[in-house]
Amino acid sequence: MKCRYLSYSYGDLIRCSNHRDMLHNGILPAEFCGQCPYSKPVDFFSQTEALLRADPNDYPAAPKTCSTCQQPKQRNAVTQFVWPYWHAGANADELRFSIRSVNKFFDGKALCTVVGDRPPWWSGHVIDCPRIPAGPNRGFNDMVNKMVTISSHPEIHSQFVWMMDDIYFLKPVTLAELKLPRAVLYRESRGNSWSRRKSNTMKLLRDKGRPNHDYATHLPHVAEKEKLAAIVEEFDLRNNCVLWECLYGNTYRSKPYSVRPFFARLTDPSSSVKTIAQRTHRATVMNHLAECFTPQMREFLVTLLPESVKEESVETGFVPDLRRKRTMRKSRRPPVKRRPKAHT
Repeated sequence: MKCRYLSYSYGDLIRCSNHRDMLHNGILPAEFCGQCPYSKPVDFFSQTEALLRADPNDYPAAPKTCSTCQQPKQRNAVTQFVWPYWHAGANADELRFSIRSVNKFFDGKALCTVVGDRPPWWSGHVIDCPRIPAGPNRGFNDMVNKMVTISSHPEIHSQFVWMMDDIYFLKPVTLAELKLPRAVLYRESRGNSWSRRKSNTMKLLRDKGRPNHDYATHLPHVAEKEKLAAIVEEFDLRNNCVLWECLYGNTYRSKPYSVRPFFARLTDPSSSVKTIAQRTHRATVMNHLAECFTPQMREFLVTLLPESVKEESVETGFVPDLRRKRTMRKSRRPPVKRRPKAHT
């Protein structure tokens, strides 16, 4: 049997490593390599001792696995993150830090895509989708219109992660962790336009015999483009303003897990950066109400995510407009009754 590792240079023997490799891999006894001058009969114990002394670098490291699903981490595949966005309605530059958080904490290669209009500081991938004309429920209908665009646009990958500009990763996270279904218990309410929309969505699901898990949690959602397109057609989302995430989750996902402690949602403005850190210290993903994007919240995000992404530019003298949106409430003070003026 000829040694496949035997090589010559100017007629002289340079090297043969067949003997070591056969011992290492347990392919053949050493004496079978008849042409190898380095081959010597070796007994079992000598072979075992050589194997135990083998260089650890000869053994490739096993791929790291996700702590949740125990599957190898997908580091080479590109995952697309999609933000439906309307710049004129943005609350300062939340999107900037949402994209930074994906760039810093997502375990894999990410393509960040904005669906809507381009922020002046962003030079990355944008799919133009103008805001719908003025009309009733414009905000909700515009979001649904962008989801319809996402379901059919050729620049959207077959699988993507749906985001919002006020969703931030706070710790390292894998695609497998994002795929894990998470929902909250649905409680029927029709107190405002959002809850009425959710109620209508759940009724559509019940009519089709599907569960009513509340997936409208402000968490990222991993979705498949083909399945989203099927939801668009089945529930006629072009003409029906309902919550796509509840329709999708209750149609295609298994029984969900709790959102806690993976997710933290801040609903009242915090007085300090320390308070925000304390409220989110166990969470991997954070979201907040519009009025919670205060100077303290921005300072917390700047400290956590100081590095710009390559597609991001900062204008000279840029100062974020930290607008705090307030809901107008009717005064609960009873009207003051005044006596009519006396006629003279």
